Amino acid sequence: MTIRIPLLAFFRACLLSGLCLALVSPPAQAVDLSLKSIRVGNLARAYFSERGGQGVPQPLIIALHGSGSTGSQLARNTGLTEIAEAAGYMVAYPNGTGLTIDARTWNSGGCCGYAQMHKVNDVAFIRALIDKLVSEGLADRSRVYIVGLSNGGMLAYRMAAEAPELFKGVAVVSAVLDLPPETVKAGVPILHIHGSDDPFIPFLGGIGPKEATQVPRLSVAKTIDTWVKANGADPKPDVNDIPDTAGDGTSVRQYTYHSKSDPQAVVLYEIKGGGHNWPGGTAPMPNSGKASQNLDASRTIVEFFNRHGGGHPADDAADSNLPPGATQSKPATPTAPAAPAKPAH
Repeated sequence: MTIRIPLLAFFRACLLSGLCLALVSPPAQAVDLSLKSIRVGNLARAYFSERGGQGVPQPLIIALHGSGSTGSQLARNTGLTEIAEAAGYMVAYPNGTGLTIDARTWNSGGCCGYAQMHKVNDVAFIRALIDKLVSEGLADRSRVYIVGLSNGGMLAYRMAAEAPELFKGVAVVSAVLDLPPETVKAGVPILHIHGSDDPFIPFLGGIGPKEATQVPRLSVAKTIDTWVKANGADPKPDVNDIPDTAGDGTSVRQYTYHSKSDPQAVVLYEIKGGGHNWPGGTAPMPNSGKASQNLDASRTIVEFFNRHGGGHPADDAADSNLPPGATQSKPATPTAPAAPAKPAH
């Protein structure tokens, strides 16, 4: 189904939520998603999904939209479904709650809008959705991942803090931890993508110049430090700089924190000059800063999940055209990043 957000309604949703990331430009390519529902408590909750039964449970990605948006919009504007399904995942896009379809939000703790004001139990919703997809034979419970954008990223972090046992990996774009850091009790692999010039959720923390609610946010550095400690990772990251090959005035700095058991326990991509957007997406939010094309966030997220047990099993990924007895060679190991450094505070 196709859902478009009227411009006036978009701005109304921004005022309601304070962290609006409804992407209103026409998508380059539509994704045909079917709308399904599940009852959680006294609420009927909706989600979008594309995949039918495949015979074998697939690794699952739960993808959470930003405030004032929908799951289908997130799918269309990021291209995540196409990349993830090609790698062997199924993707489910839940909807938040709100009085209108263009004012959906998530209760991530201190934010946002309708969901937070009405204390909607979105943690229970995501748990129930995972259970449903597993019981239907679609999803592999041992390989569940979650990704979120803006307010959806805040909920992804809340899920990781309150139910870390559910997830093999977590990815967040343009968001920070919306709970006190001490609520994080266990580690889970983390990928974080954030613009240095984000006007809604500032990279350095505090109140963003376009944040309608004037609520201060945790800094990216404090958020990352919380997960580095929870994962028992080395606090001194390896650093790799990615130049502005797209010519859009942004560049990328990658910070990789490794633990004894995971060379990518926590990974931060700082989009230098970037705003409050999904890098590589097709429909950036107006007045949110630069949308970088120097990083394909969807592909980067799927590759991170692949490194943490997702994607096709090794035998499924084998090339059927190989001679009898031959085995597929593994990709070359990436070159070592530059000297250690810490992200800007």
